[in-house]
Amino acid sequence: MQLRERYRIIQKLGTEQGNKFGEVYEGEEKSSGKRIILKTLGKISKNLAILDRLKQEATFTFKHPGLPEIVDFFESDQELILVKSYQEGRPLADLWENHPKKNRVAFLKAILKELIPLLNHLKENNVVHCDIKPSNILIDTSHDSVKVSLIDFGLALRKDKPNNRRILFPLGYAAPELILNRLDLVDHRADQFALGILIWKLFTEQLPLVHPNPSIYTNLQLTHPLPDHSSLPKGIFPILSKMCSKHVFRTAPNLLSNDEVERSLKNGMNSRYDDLNQLFEELDTINEKRNWFGF
Repeated sequence: MQLRERYRIIQKLGTEQGNKFGEVYEGEEKSSGKRIILKTLGKISKNLAILDRLKQEATFTFKHPGLPEIVDFFESDQELILVKSYQEGRPLADLWENHPKKNRVAFLKAILKELIPLLNHLKENNVVHCDIKPSNILIDTSHDSVKVSLIDFGLALRKDKPNNRRILFPLGYAAPELILNRLDLVDHRADQFALGILIWKLFTEQLPLVHPNPSIYTNLQLTHPLPDHSSLPKGIFPILSKMCSKHVFRTAPNLLSNDEVERSLKNGMNSRYDDLNQLFEELDTINEKRNWFGF
């Protein structure tokens, strides 16, 4: 595998989501000097699902600014090593926390102006990211502009290929069709749903409908609409509500027929935006303050 002959490690980076996702390094390709990201994960029995995510991530490569390009992938009896293109920027949550509150709406618009074309590119290529959240969006403001990169395609799927995986999608950002693992129904509107939750969280500094009991939390995610919040800018809630549209199940989905669950999920999905450009045009009309007093 001559890995050391091809790449030079520059520095170890903070792991993307904790030690269970292995080690992450910044490096460079020796022959070209091109910067790369190298992710390593040891093969142990307790991280089989994480190994599958890294293998899945290795199958998604793009020739599009702001999306990852896979450079190399190595697998041995002991570990997996993924080498991908380096993407400039810091996680969205870090920059947002330090951005002046009075300018956050304008900052959001600048981010979405760059992010929505990436999501449109995924839609055009039948790819659904399935894990839109602040840590998977990198923002580069080093050149007096906002550049956005979307990372971590470990949960992504292709709509033009069979998807028989059983995946436990994390609660919080996941749309109902993901929570119920109806991958046959999932499309670009699942990413839109997560984006709506992400925007809601940026302004409120919390996730909606959170509960310490996982069963109750799941029920809330499936059956309750997105709530309004006093920290949201004036006029944005109807847009977020449409982005995060879901059917209110009359009872627990596991007590309903498959046909009723499917119809219900489709009803919710069909109420979201079909055109992300229209979504951006509506969001672009939002101003900074919620009311005359700025509360």
